[in-house]
Amino acid sequence: MADDHLPTLKRGDENDDVVGLQQKLAAAGFALALAANGHFDASTAAAVADFQASRGLSVDGICGPHTWAALQEAAWSLGDRNLYLNQPMLRGDDVAELQLRLGALGFDAGKVDGIFGPDTAGAIEEFQLNTGLVADAVCGASTTAALKRMAARVTPATVAAVRERAKLQRTPRRLTERHVMIASTTTMAAVAGELATGLRRSGAAVTEIYDVPETDRVDEANRLAVDAYLGLIPSEVEECRVAYFATEGFVSPGGQRLASILGQRLPAALGTDNVEVKGMRLPVLRHTRMTAVQCLIGPPGLVQARLSPLARTIEGALARWATQPA
Repeated sequence: MADDHLPTLKRGDENDDVVGLQQKLAAAGFALALAANGHFDASTAAAVADFQASRGLSVDGICGPHTWAALQEAAWSLGDRNLYLNQPMLRGDDVAELQLRLGALGFDAGKVDGIFGPDTAGAIEEFQLNTGLVADAVCGASTTAALKRMAARVTPATVAAVRERAKLQRTPRRLTERHVMIASTTTMAAVAGELATGLRRSGAAVTEIYDVPETDRVDEANRLAVDAYLGLIPSEVEECRVAYFATEGFVSPGGQRLASILGQRLPAALGTDNVEVKGMRLPVLRHTRMTAVQCLIGPPGLVQARLSPLARTIEGALARWATQPA
């Protein structure tokens, strides 16, 4: 059974899928002493949580679709298979390592997202041309060996981050020339609606989407080529977290900048000190191709009580980001 069809697993479950989960956790280096006994107990939940934390996912100790996908990707190391542009695109830790090695050498493979797309194929071909290899844009044994011989991890960051920062600095420094997508649930619709009204009044173009599956949100944001993606997600507890994309060797300059501004301004709007700004690999941040942040805000009662100050604060943060996006 493919991982994307596996059921969500949590404490108390007992079946063969739990055995598979425990085996994958052990293979990924988590809970090596954990017996693959099919019992989703406290130690299994702790191993899942540790794995989620290591991958920049939301940590809840429950194995859902995102955790299954990350476990599958963790099974690949560079050199295990040929890597090439395909449909659907190849994904895995081997792709991420390839992107990191290429980027550290100055070949722009795009952000280190572990997804083999056109940018990665182009970077491989450029690397091959520069090293006298057959330029077929396929990372096979000879290309992998050349990359490893060159000790590609010579810098802590890749050229992709540098180029993204430069691109952001060339963009218009006004909110009036920006296109913002606001993605939220119906629980957050009042805040999203007031925010959208304020942004439009300031001259920005705004696209609002509500209760749309994550994959569709990402596809629409990329299709429209918006300048900024803002996700508003409700929390059942008094918690606020602003996440941007970050992984080994790559931090989204625009996402980090916008998240930092929001992190500074949201406490006053919410009347709380607990606003966490965190680099993560949440799928929505990983797959979008623009400045993207996701705000987890709650509980709903607090959000409704502070609706207008919250909307104005987010609008002000976006306006500030527009003037200095990286």
